[in-house]
Amino acid sequence: MKAQNKAGVLFIGAGPASLAGAIKLKQLLNQKERNESVVVIEKADKLGQHTLSGAVFEAEVLDELMPGWRESEHKFVTKMLANRVERDELVFLLSGGLAINVPEILVPSPMHHKGNYIISVSEMVNWLEGVARALGVEVYTGFAAKEVVVEDNFVKGVKLGEKGLDKDGKPQSNYVPGEIIEAKVTVFGEGSLGLLSEEVVKRFSLGNSRNPQAYSVGVKEVIRLPEKNNFGANRVIHTMGFPNKLLTPDVFGGGTMYSLEANTVAVALILALDWRYCDLNPQQELQVFKSHRFIRGLIEGGEVVGYGAKTLPEGGYYSIPELVTNGAVIIGDAAGLTNAKKLKGLHYAIKSGVAAAEAISGAIEHNSFSKWSLKEYEDRLAESFVMKDINGARNYRQVFAKAGRAGVYVGAPLTFVQQCIPFRLGAKPDYEGMRKSKLGRKYDGGIDRLTDVSFSGTDHREDEPSHITFLDPKECKPCGEKYGCHPCESFCPGEVYKFEDYELGLSPSNCLHCQTCRVKCPLQNIKWEVPEGGDGPKYKVM
Repeated sequence: MKAQNKAGVLFIGAGPASLAGAIKLKQLLNQKERNESVVVIEKADKLGQHTLSGAVFEAEVLDELMPGWRESEHKFVTKMLANRVERDELVFLLSGGLAINVPEILVPSPMHHKGNYIISVSEMVNWLEGVARALGVEVYTGFAAKEVVVEDNFVKGVKLGEKGLDKDGKPQSNYVPGEIIEAKVTVFGEGSLGLLSEEVVKRFSLGNSRNPQAYSVGVKEVIRLPEKNNFGANRVIHTMGFPNKLLTPDVFGGGTMYSLEANTVAVALILALDWRYCDLNPQQELQVFKSHRFIRGLIEGGEVVGYGAKTLPEGGYYSIPELVTNGAVIIGDAAGLTNAKKLKGLHYAIKSGVAAAEAISGAIEHNSFSKWSLKEYEDRLAESFVMKDINGARNYRQVFAKAGRAGVYVGAPLTFVQQCIPFRLGAKPDYEGMRKSKLGRKYDGGIDRLTDVSFSGTDHREDEPSHITFLDPKECKPCGEKYGCHPCESFCPGEVYKFEDYELGLSPSNCLHCQTCRVKCPLQNIKWEVPEGGDGPKYKVM
């Protein structure tokens, strides 16, 4: 292999996990007066554009990474400290516009958020980038990593995607070949459904004997409210119930409303991707959610200014693979480090980056990058609050899946004892949940999907090869006959898939990069690839 570019340590993806890891590693290297380069590459055109999470953040994790960070005059820090949660509510929404506030004493302690901070993760990564660069970390945007480079059973780096291909895959005048970036250690922090992380897990058999990962999809709008509004600042609301059918509450999930600023609120709906309804449309369900009298009263007079979607890994402790192999570690959402019980993952992601950096620093000192040299990362995670918290919710999503049609009525009580179950509850891949069962929802209110997509700013070069294809297009017709509809027409939050008389029309330019299609296609017939670097959503405050 002839590497055209070399790095000491290479982080894939510029999310909070990678940037925290790069910051910590460079701190340690600088203290030891070592000059190994630390490089972060990101597929978005600018940092934060592909980062979406309605985060209620446990900020104490930053004390370890950057002591004294609260004294910073950076606008992000000032904004975060001003957005401390003061009102924290859990509301059960019923049909007919009824809403029941759950008394605080009945809310499980992991779901208490007072004292946490409401933040935009898009804005957070831009702050972390500045800290990283000041330490000497190199951050490059618009570079999409497409392949893992392996030699002699060691991960040696990644190969970048080509740029400047036409629709047929032929080079244009602006063609740039995909270069190889070689590194002593490659850190995969791509986020949920990271393709390269999955490749590493599969190639090195890191997921053997683990449950398949379970996912939810979150669809989110940012709404600008009038100066005088009914929501207010420093407020967090989580909801259960509506818009699920009252008699069949079998879709795990709920709604969220977070005040981002005095006159801006993030409204989201999170739905587990094991749903059985072949016509369930998450974006439409968000509109139905907003139509509830309780929600409608809080956002009255508001204007949607942002939209996005992403998946969340929620399989928990038994779905987390081994996280190290020769020359590589996996961190953050790519590792499945989220806690469905606490509704959080951001502080775990940052801690995983810190733990990875500490392990890599030791490996550099000993000039040994084998799996056993990097295993200190897993050991540090196991000893930290990360694995202790996630272990405490180890069967959380699974008890809801076992509840079946009874959904929340059986699953919710079982969550209080799920950690006492002395064995692992098994799980099936989310796509196996699909049935020939229709939600039958026809709702014409709110904002349509394509209008919402326009608020995401998503953009793909029209004459490049499609990053979305069907492995066998002939399977689409029997799929439609089996389910009575084409599920991908409904489940895609970006309306990428459209069928007319069984003829497929793909609109990859609408893609939000959530990869819901890859998880939910019942025949696993959809191939999603990372498009050309710089393409995709252009989130700002998501």
